[in-house]
Amino acid sequence: MYYAWGDQDSTTQPCHNSSSKNTLNASGTGEADEESGKDNVQAKRRKVSIETEPDNCVSLTAGTDTNRDNEESTGPSEETRSMRQVHSDSRFPLRKPRQEPIVPVMTPTSTDKLLSGIWRQIHAEVKWGQPNLIVDPDAYIRGGMSKEAFRLVNTMCLTCHSQSQSSRALEIIVQAYWVDCYEARIVAFQLEQPLLSVTEARMMVLREACAVLRLTEKELRNRLGIWRGYKEIKEAGGWPSLVFAGSGVYRFCKYRIGFKEGLTTRLRHLRQSFEVAADTLHPQWRQLLGIVGQASPPRYTGHPHEWVIMDSHLAQPLKSTYRHLGMEELDYQFIDKSVINQDMFGGRDPRQMPQINPDICSTCAERQSDNITLNRCSCFPDLFGCVRLPSAVQLVGTQNGKNNGVVARRDFERGAAIGEFIGLITNGIEGQDVMIGGSESHRYQIYQGQMGNFTRFINHSCNPNSQFQRFYWRGSERIVVVSRGVLSGSEITVDYSDHYWSSLDKVCLCGELCCRFLGKRAGSFEG
Repeated sequence: MYYAWGDQDSTTQPCHNSSSKNTLNASGTGEADEESGKDNVQAKRRKVSIETEPDNCVSLTAGTDTNRDNEESTGPSEETRSMRQVHSDSRFPLRKPRQEPIVPVMTPTSTDKLLSGIWRQIHAEVKWGQPNLIVDPDAYIRGGMSKEAFRLVNTMCLTCHSQSQSSRALEIIVQAYWVDCYEARIVAFQLEQPLLSVTEARMMVLREACAVLRLTEKELRNRLGIWRGYKEIKEAGGWPSLVFAGSGVYRFCKYRIGFKEGLTTRLRHLRQSFEVAADTLHPQWRQLLGIVGQASPPRYTGHPHEWVIMDSHLAQPLKSTYRHLGMEELDYQFIDKSVINQDMFGGRDPRQMPQINPDICSTCAERQSDNITLNRCSCFPDLFGCVRLPSAVQLVGTQNGKNNGVVARRDFERGAAIGEFIGLITNGIEGQDVMIGGSESHRYQIYQGQMGNFTRFINHSCNPNSQFQRFYWRGSERIVVVSRGVLSGSEITVDYSDHYWSSLDKVCLCGELCCRFLGKRAGSFEG
């Protein structure tokens, strides 16, 4: 029970009630003797007291203000001293907002986001083809959810997602094709009605479409603006740029927020890159074009990295890009994991380190397992203990004499794995480009002369944007290409090291201002 002290004397009895509320009572001089207490009020700081008062208490009148004034002139009573007070002073300290250090960050433009979405869709695990929504009746949940039943539900989820993506792609294809048909119909209508103006012909054709589509003219004009955006993207970047654009292309075309940012120029530059990636990663995607009578077989077949993107002409097969070096064709096999030279090591893997616990990561001390459900190591989640997706990189022909190089098709943040350096695990090779691994007592070499992956074509730079890093997976040493911050569209480079340069008679072509071998005869394995 609390006492509510107001403008009254201390003999006032409190109200008794179980419920209470917060009130703010200003303590000062009474209103009855305003003239006599005026000087005292101005001399004192204004105070606001916070007390708890019962809900049904009536505000007490100031009938004994004179007595209260007399009490304040002689000093506060014991009860007044115990009151909790808040001083409303302009000098009361205010909590300032916490200021974080301002670090300038480049914000991607709308065009960057659209292109990033296209590459993300191309490298995603989506099966593109004519949708056929048939749900297995056994997939319905009945009773407990066993592992097999849950697997069926997951499969159904993936199937529906893939088919919904295909259905959305079909819709966009038809809408972009509709714009071509609409413009062709206007030309034909003008030939049929030569007395009509172009505007009148457009309106008549628009009404013909509204009658079938069951839309108002305003609704169709709004949609026509969006569909024209689809058509512009298709004409600049080809059908793949539209099919794999994803759901974000609708907003992009509705508000036309990126068409003035050089979109068409960038799409034309990437047109061949889109086609190579789409044909090699999703060979069935062209079947979707059958709905508008433009289905065709893939133009590019085989492994995605068996084709080299050229700026001046169509993509070239990798094996034909070394003829200027005296090689008729490059005999190179793309593999997913390293191959051990059985003649050299027998059944032993020289990368295996006995002192490393195969179940515990030496970097993060978490559990490592090839089983995704059991693995807890997330040092390189795109490479180990996960479902591997195709690396978003492509081979390109360079213009500065380095022959072939590797370009990123998405952003690789600092510390992210770009790929694993794989090839033939062997030893004893001299005079050839090899990666040396192991310890002083147990050396091995990774040779990429006849087999490997795209890491064989990463060029050197004295100012690289990635690096080689050792990593132990399941007790086995791996060499990983780790990003230092690689932006989409930039060439991936590493430092071959001073030891490598001193062994070969070649010229460094990195072109960096900080080149350590500028003007020197040094080795490089460019392309």
